[in-house]
Amino acid sequence: MQVSTDEGGAPQKALDGSTAAAFSADTCTLTKPERMPWWYVNLLEPYMVQLVRLDFGKPCCGVNKPAVVVVRVGNNRPDLGTNPICNRYTGFLEEGQPLFLPCNPPMPGAFVSVHLETAVAGNSHARLSICEAFVYTDQALPVERCPQFRDQPPGSTATYNGKCYIFYDQQPADFRDALAFCRSRGGTLLDESNPALQGFVSWELWRRHRSDSSSQYWLGAVRDPLEPTSWKWVSGADVTVSFWNAPGGKEECARFDGSKGWLWADTDCSASLNYICQHQPKTCGRPEQPPNSTMNADSFAVGATVQYSCDPGHLLVGPTARTCLPTGFYDEFPPVCKHIECGLPAEVAHGGFELLNGSVSYLSHVQYWCGPGYEMAGRARLVSIQCAEPPTVANGHVTVTANNTSGPRAFGALVEYACAPGYRLVGARALTCLASAQWDQPPPHCRCHGRAYNNKYINININNNNDGGGEQHEPRTSRQHSAPAAADEAPRAAPDHRRRRAGHDTTSAGHDTTSAAPHGRHRPPPHHHERIRAASQQTPRVNVPQPVDGERREPLGPRLNIGAVVALGAFGALVFLIAIVTTVVILVKR
Repeated sequence: MQVSTDEGGAPQKALDGSTAAAFSADTCTLTKPERMPWWYVNLLEPYMVQLVRLDFGKPCCGVNKPAVVVVRVGNNRPDLGTNPICNRYTGFLEEGQPLFLPCNPPMPGAFVSVHLETAVAGNSHARLSICEAFVYTDQALPVERCPQFRDQPPGSTATYNGKCYIFYDQQPADFRDALAFCRSRGGTLLDESNPALQGFVSWELWRRHRSDSSSQYWLGAVRDPLEPTSWKWVSGADVTVSFWNAPGGKEECARFDGSKGWLWADTDCSASLNYICQHQPKTCGRPEQPPNSTMNADSFAVGATVQYSCDPGHLLVGPTARTCLPTGFYDEFPPVCKHIECGLPAEVAHGGFELLNGSVSYLSHVQYWCGPGYEMAGRARLVSIQCAEPPTVANGHVTVTANNTSGPRAFGALVEYACAPGYRLVGARALTCLASAQWDQPPPHCRCHGRAYNNKYINININNNNDGGGEQHEPRTSRQHSAPAAADEAPRAAPDHRRRRAGHDTTSAGHDTTSAAPHGRHRPPPHHHERIRAASQQTPRVNVPQPVDGERREPLGPRLNIGAVVALGAFGALVFLIAIVTTVVILVKR
């Protein structure tokens, strides 16, 4: 951006990568006459600005009137002129000549602005024209990471963009010897170019030879023997970006010409000139170690890896490892070990916790435990233990007593059993839900009073014959199996009634009398009746068929069972016959 634009000199033309020895609207910016013209570039994010190079397109500011150029670096609006001053220059501006303005020390900022203040002092108007602007924001590579040689001149090493440059200005040599010397030490003549690098080399040569502008340095470029109009680097790559002072010439080698603002010129390869050896750094040096951390590395050479870990109670924020790149820098920014204090854990109902390592800082461990009857669910929620549904019993009922408000099946719940009338409880009367989610005892069952003949009909045939002689016959008992009674059927008392008919006297008292005594016969002695009553009291669940008109009726159970067996056998025979016929049909078809 700039304060205004005149003659098509847009502000972005100062960043198009082209330089010019004279003003051209195609490559240079130009403002209208302003009291204090300005131009600025937005770096998009803060950088540490080390150097600003400006190539002016028009002179300023009149005869014998020096210009005052101020470069500001900061994060405020650059047009306000409030950012800190990086450098101030007072002098004459020459058309097409570079001006180097270093920031000492480097200054952080996202905006770099150029202000021409002479017009304000003289209460007149001036125009600002910049053909190219270079802002150097590279992180400074310490010279300690560069190769060190005993015979190199003091202060001869400079670094830029991850490479080392050693300036030899006290032992001139021809092109071939200079190239061999650099290669013997693991480097080469400067064999690359771009606008930023050209600006850096120009700045270094200018500050080293302020009083000797005629100095010359070899450049690692030679003319292509197959294409005389083209040039190649000593590495074999084509020269695609060049900064010739005057294209043309017939010499085979190239140099930096101090008399031409350190632009390029072709030169005889046998001339003795100074030279610049370009090297890759050998190490990245010992990296920064954040507080409360541990750093492990076998070496700090190019390609080595450094591992980081934090002390107990600290969280590592950033990379856990950094690798030394060929540029002499590590690939990541150093991490930070941040102290983390988690505080005491929250209390939980029906349980508690224990600090295993006695602290609540980062990576401390807390062991939770639950009280009896509870188990851990998830990471913080406790769930009450539940037993299965209380077992039910036949001919009885269940009463459940809940444990507080945890539910009828929770730990500690009590289950009580009782039987229906006529049954007695066999087993535990009460069950309790344990912490293992199991009832403490097996369920009981209800059993009928006395002997259990639930699955049988009992027919007692008693023949009491007394033919005047008092002969006595013992009762005869016959048992016939029938279907069992239902499990929940209540005991039924045998009918106790007396039926009188002409010629008959029939008595039933809990037993079956199928052979009645004819009228006029003596009744059995009393001791026989007592014996029969005792037997009937011991078998309360007997089924007593009653005689109809004195006739004896046989039970139908056996006949029905025989019919079922015959039907089942017939059905089995039919299935077997069908299987045989199917098999025969399959075999015939094959």
